[in-house]
Amino acid sequence: MPNDLIFSPGVDLITEKVAVVMQDRPVIGMSAWLSDALTSAKMAARDVQLVTPKASKLTWPVRSMLFKGTYSKWVVTGDDGEYFDGLNGVRLNWNGDLFVARATVRPGEQNSDIHPDFVVEEKPFAQLQLTVRVRHKAVESLVLGRVAERLFTATTGSGPAGWATSEPVTQPWSPEALTEYCRDRAPSPTWLVLSGQPGAEFRPAVGTLESRRVQSGLDETVTLAVAQSGLEFPDVNKVGVWIDEIADNFELVSAMVVGSYGAADGTYQPRFAGMTSPIGVAAGNEAVRASSVAEMLKVKGISRAMAIGPAHAPAIWYPIGDGRNPRDWQKYATLMKKLVPAEAAAGTA
Repeated sequence: MPNDLIFSPGVDLITEKVAVVMQDRPVIGMSAWLSDALTSAKMAARDVQLVTPKASKLTWPVRSMLFKGTYSKWVVTGDDGEYFDGLNGVRLNWNGDLFVARATVRPGEQNSDIHPDFVVEEKPFAQLQLTVRVRHKAVESLVLGRVAERLFTATTGSGPAGWATSEPVTQPWSPEALTEYCRDRAPSPTWLVLSGQPGAEFRPAVGTLESRRVQSGLDETVTLAVAQSGLEFPDVNKVGVWIDEIADNFELVSAMVVGSYGAADGTYQPRFAGMTSPIGVAAGNEAVRASSVAEMLKVKGISRAMAIGPAHAPAIWYPIGDGRNPRDWQKYATLMKKLVPAEAAAGTA
């Protein structure tokens, strides 16, 4: 159980809206104390604002989990002592309750909304990001982690190296041990960190796994961030084959694959590295059942959508782009207008 927020060791300041966590480390991972702070803040109906110097980097679990709240921010201290948002570069001020975007423009400043430390030119590296959710029947023989094994192997050439409840990862990879840990915590949800290992071509990879009970069984959601060797992403059709394999072997709920950018070691700096852009989206069989395969394949601007998975319970793969064109978000928006009502009618999240 997490500590009450006031007793959480990672929290430096508590206000009516946020819990402020200050860290001065080269790499900020989802440590036990930060995980406790995040959970404690959520239970206390507060968001987390993480304050670091500009030299700090974030790992994928921190970047993907910490900044989901309305007021959640990565607050970075610039060389001039001013604050800016590490995810978008917007200058920030402390208003007595939380860090917010600076509302006023100082006389004589150029491009005053974006802090100059955020736009320093550095060579970025491509990072492939995947989020895949499957649904299992809640049976005694269920073993979690198999989806992660397939995704790690497909994207890095080697399976996961280990798992843990926080970073750094301490447990050797074992789907059976991982499953037993999640089972002991049920019906509460469980969130875990997964780490990759060198494959045929070393590509730093880190992921997360969340198990959560739902009315019709148990949802397993795997996220994965894989650093690429340069600026190129895998071909969208190759990615589609990976998702098809998941749909063939599991009840696929949804999948989202995007191209992003970051450091060569797979971490994230408070710098502008480029726009994240979609590669492809999959809608699971539950969404298809609410409509039909023929109808689900009709999406304006997406000409190569295809049925994947078993014929008796098909899912749909929508190839969107190459991960490098921000204009592909328009295709994504059009697709979501079609998918969201279908998912809502099927009662999915």
